[in-house]
Amino acid sequence: MSKKVFISYAWGNSEHQQWIVDLATRLMNDSVDVVLDRWSLQDGHDIHSFMETMVKAKDIFRVLIVSDKTYTEKSNDRAGGVGTETQIITPNIYSKQEQVKFIPLVRERDEDGHAFLPVYLQSRKYIDFSREEDFENSYEELLRNILETPSLPKPKLGIKAPSYITDSVVNLAETHNKLKTINNQINKNGKVAYRELKSFIEIFQDKLWDFELVNTPTDIIGYGEKLYDTLKSYKPLKEDFVQFIEILASNELDNSDELLIEFFETAPFYDSPREHEGSWSPARFDIFKVIFHELFLYAIAAALKNKNYKLVADLLHTKYYKKEKYARKTEASKFTFIGGYHEYLEQYFSREHKKITGFGEYIIMNLCENFKKTDLILADMVCYFVSYLKIVDYETWFPYTYIYGESQPINFFAKMTSKKHFDNVKEIFDIKGAIELKNILTTYKSENNDHIRYGGNGYSKVPSIHELVNPDTIASER
Repeated sequence: MSKKVFISYAWGNSEHQQWIVDLATRLMNDSVDVVLDRWSLQDGHDIHSFMETMVKAKDIFRVLIVSDKTYTEKSNDRAGGVGTETQIITPNIYSKQEQVKFIPLVRERDEDGHAFLPVYLQSRKYIDFSREEDFENSYEELLRNILETPSLPKPKLGIKAPSYITDSVVNLAETHNKLKTINNQINKNGKVAYRELKSFIEIFQDKLWDFELVNTPTDIIGYGEKLYDTLKSYKPLKEDFVQFIEILASNELDNSDELLIEFFETAPFYDSPREHEGSWSPARFDIFKVIFHELFLYAIAAALKNKNYKLVADLLHTKYYKKEKYARKTEASKFTFIGGYHEYLEQYFSREHKKITGFGEYIIMNLCENFKKTDLILADMVCYFVSYLKIVDYETWFPYTYIYGESQPINFFAKMTSKKHFDNVKEIFDIKGAIELKNILTTYKSENNDHIRYGGNGYSKVPSIHELVNPDTIASER
């Protein structure tokens, strides 16, 4: 059965009246039965009686109140037919059972941008038809209301509360809600206030301290187990930060690169107690070295996944001024200071689980949502490639995850034969063209023949950078 609506409006100029007729006609075409005085009120009918009947009729599903300056003034002054309708509608508006029946449609705004609405409607939600360019969106909202088909249907009731509420060892409401705020601003405005991004990082940094390793066993197995269990319990917080990184990587937001760089510069803050203490063991803070190493991989992976090669280049080639608590002078560092050897994690996995790489095992077995292991492996290999491409003082990056995907071709490097692909990604390597990269790889090939291996000669090797990219085929195809 079709829905029936009555349109209440003030007669004005011919353009306004035609707009009303056009709206009513379109609703009729879209299966809505419209009662409009222009075609429903016959000669000789009592106008006031007609209006009262329409407003009170039980078969009228909605009363559409088209409000402009004229309607507002007549309604507030109780003048003419609009004034009569107002007197009829007002008691119904304030009847809880009838509220949903009346839908204000704003057609006009004053010079300050305020919607023209009668006093009795000013507290009610309206549909905005004041901007012609937004007519289609407004019309869809109106039609969905009448046909009771919301654009965002009520979701099904879940069977359990989210893990960030029930499973986390820290309260994640702040980070979770801040992410919602950031996403809402981007969806609404296409941008987000810098203070919101900065605030999220500050909240995250504060919550990291909840994972400091205190009262840990002194033996390597006991300590390693505690370390790994704590890393796993940190995962819900990690998921929030990785979502934040994805937002930065997938949107053109001002200063997003600086935000991440400044965040990673704070890694040394977590090498010692938050507050001054007389004595302490460095083992308490080993977990933070793992955390920052892992998050850097996710930052590179997210940027690569979203083809944000500028962000990759910024993270890999910007000099980092580490914020160390007790350093008098800060020296600029390459990104490689974030990666490193995690002795406790490596020894624990080697002794207890016979794994070649503890850090690699941890990364691959605890992936964040929306990321595959190949995403992290590629990020790891890009870091490795760049660190060896312009090696300075042996500050290099070891790709701990490579062993988990060494049999899988890494298309990113294989596609360097394509000129188009090379031109897109060359800024990652901080080079101007194919010839420059070819010369660097050729020189490296002639001077370095040794392979990097996992755990010595008995384990798998990591390909040299000139094996990942053949110098002779760079940008040789379309």
